[in-house]
Formats: sequence, structure tokens, C-alpha cells
Amino acid sequence: MEKQNLYKGFALVIFSAVLFGTTGTSQALAPAGISSTAIGSLRLIIGGPALLLMTLTFGNIRLAAFRPPVIPTLVAASGIVMFQLCFFEAVARTGVALGTIVAICMAPVISGLLGAVFQKERLTKVWLIASLLAISGCVLLSVAGSEVQVDTTGIFLAFGAGFGYAVSLVGSKAVVADHSPILGIAVILCVGAVMVLPRLLLFEDLSPVMTAQGMTVVLYLGLVATAAAYLLLAKGLSVVPVSMTALLMLVEPLTGCFLGVLLLDEMFTPVTGIGALLIFSGLLVISFFKEKPAPVAPLVTRHKKSRFRNKR
Repeated sequence: MEKQNLYKGFALVIFSAVLFGTTGTSQALAPAGISSTAIGSLRLIIGGPALLLMTLTFGNIRLAAFRPPVIPTLVAASGIVMFQLCFFEAVARTGVALGTIVAICMAPVISGLLGAVFQKERLTKVWLIASLLAISGCVLLSVAGSEVQVDTTGIFLAFGAGFGYAVSLVGSKAVVADHSPILGIAVILCVGAVMVLPRLLLFEDLSPVMTAQGMTVVLYLGLVATAAAYLLLAKGLSVVPVSMTALLMLVEPLTGCFLGVLLLDEMFTPVTGIGALLIFSGLLVISFFKEKPAPVAPLVTRHKKSRFRNKR
């Protein structure tokens, strides 16, 4: 029975990673006229409250007892906002496959550096090797030249998305400490939604969103690729060992890459392929040979075991 529960946990984690990996492709299938910043903002505005509602409904958790620290919550929410706004613009410029690989695979590398600077965490040899591989891949993609059709600005935006994701990892540590991680993430997403709401209402043209295709895309991103994905992840990680988490979550960048090539006819030239392989290899090194538990958070409960807690 225990082994059956473990396999079920593996399936839930992998399924959640697949859902996370569909975000870039979903944007590519949105109707013309919806900006990347609007897509990212709407994902937070729909996904944050939906995840909070799901958590309170299915997790048997009391929101009134949750007192997150203000500064870390704002830092984590700012990182999430940066990730959303940079990521969707990056995949619009570079393609879903490259944008997803750079953004997701660079995050653990950057979070290690931020942890060392702000939290005095030790940088290991494993982190150094992974960083050299990932940075070499980014440099190769950035200087590849026009012959390989790589948008340098898009690569830097993907790097910025990875940086935002890493900031959310570091900030969310204090938010989820001694609390239900999934509730902490839901609150962080809701704070991020409040941050982006004024700009969305004042400066974005939302008329394309009001079409059937536009509503389908944003509802999918918010309800399925965010709220449902996190909920499945939390349930899966309640039985999956922490040591397996990062390996299972490799399905996310693989999904983005696979969908980009299969559905959107994106092509990898030898140069872009080598650059992407170097970046992905950095994440593999961290996953297989990490010397201590990887940093936590959103787009992140991804690297930490989480479980719903009963009311006391």
C-alpha cells in the first residue's frame, strides 16, 4: 500500500510538472493582440485566488491562523511578478522551447547565489559546476548570431525570468516556514496579483481576452496551469521523498521544449541545441548530485516537500 501511494505521488508530481510546462505553449496559442504582460498578469490574478480557494477548501487549513512576514512576502511576490512578465515575453521572442529551458533551468543556479549573498548559505562544488554549464549555455545562445535566429533580448528576458523565480524561492523560505507551504504560495500569488492589477486595468487592451479563444487561454493558465498544478504538486510531495523532487520536476522544461518543437514547429540548430543542452545539464547536475536540499518555492514548492496540515 505504501509503494502504491508512492507511485501515485510520483504521478501527481509529474502531472503537475507537465501542466507547468504548458504555459509557454498556451500563450503561443492565444489570439493576436493579447500582450505578454497581460497574459502573465491574468495568470496571477486568476491563479492566485483560485489556488487560495482550493487550498482552504481541500486542505483543511485556517487562513486566520496564517501570519506571513511582510517583507519576505513582498519580496517573494515581486519575484513571481518579475517571472511572469519576463517569461511570457521571453517565449514570445525566443520560442517556447528555448525560453522555457533558459528560464526554468537557470533559477536553481541563481537562487544558490542569492542564498549565499543574503542568507550566508555555502556555495558547493556542485553549484559551481552547474553554474558554469548553465552560464556557458546562456552565453552561447546570446552570441550565436543572426544565422541561428536567436533573439538576444529574449534570452536576457528568460534570464530575468529565472532571476525572478530565484528571488521568489529565496523570499518564500521565510513565508512557508512553520506553515503549510501551499498556503504560503497561494498568499504570495495573491499578493503578486494585487501588484499587477492596476497596470493591467490602466494600460492593457483587454478586448482580445474577451473572445472565446482569449478566455480559454487565460482561464487555462490561471485555473489549470497554476492553481490545479500547485494543488497536485502539494498532494504528490506529501508522499514523495524530497530527494526525488528536482528530478521529477525536470519534466517541466522537457514539456515546454517538446511542445514547442511538436506543436509550434520550433527548430533547434546545432548551436542553439548545444546551448540549451549545456543549460539543461546544469539542472541535471544539481538534481543528481546536490550536496544539500535545494532552495524552496513557486513557481516552487517545486523543490521542497510540502503537505497539508490538519487544524489543531
